[in-house]
Amino acid sequence: MTADSRPTVRRRCYLVRHGQVDYFDEQGRPLDPRGVSLSRTGTHQARALGQVLQGVRLDRALCSDYPRARQTLDLVLMERDMPIESLPELREIRAGRLREIPREELRDRVLGTYRSAGDPGASFLGGERWDAFQARVLSRFLELLQDPGWEHLLIVSHDAVNRILLGWATGLGLSGIAAFEQDNACLNVIDIDMQDCQVVGAMVRLLNFTPYDPHKAGIHETVLEHLFSAIQPDGLKA
Repeated sequence: MTADSRPTVRRRCYLVRHGQVDYFDEQGRPLDPRGVSLSRTGTHQARALGQVLQGVRLDRALCSDYPRARQTLDLVLMERDMPIESLPELREIRAGRLREIPREELRDRVLGTYRSAGDPGASFLGGERWDAFQARVLSRFLELLQDPGWEHLLIVSHDAVNRILLGWATGLGLSGIAAFEQDNACLNVIDIDMQDCQVVGAMVRLLNFTPYDPHKAGIHETVLEHLFSAIQPDGLKA
């Protein structure tokens, strides 16, 4: 059988960002991002998304091994009886120490980190390199695509993780991830066409949908603008 005559199977990935959390305390000091939990608002957002996905067929459900991702997944599944897989490869990109960034450079560095992700040797605020992060996420995702046992996959992960997968699906790679804004508890839908274990195409059917605010009337800041606005001078000394 030739490649063109092989049947094409279309598989679907429901890609979700976790709900809102607070990354800084009241004094602006950064909290350990590995352990932060959903805020009350984040819980509401995840429940709203669960209502939208109620009744949608799911064959596998995955999340990163950070609490906020697992909490979001649990709320989205709405007590469905299905196994949950926690994958460390889906963790958010690791930032460096904010206090090591000169104060006068902080705004441009924070707000520009996605735009510069495709630059050679670029890192996320002095932490994990973007190319290494991309390799971590994509290698695990491509492994998932080699498993023929699912057609409908739910992944609950993080802002930059989702951007990597959207960059892959559109062919834009790291240089294009700044365009894929990912609001709290948002839903993306990616369809992947496969022949046997070979990816022959991908398409984005839905991008950054927020059921709790579908028209984005109350959402104005970007992810990075929110991050920068949360940083206080005391937080840079922590």
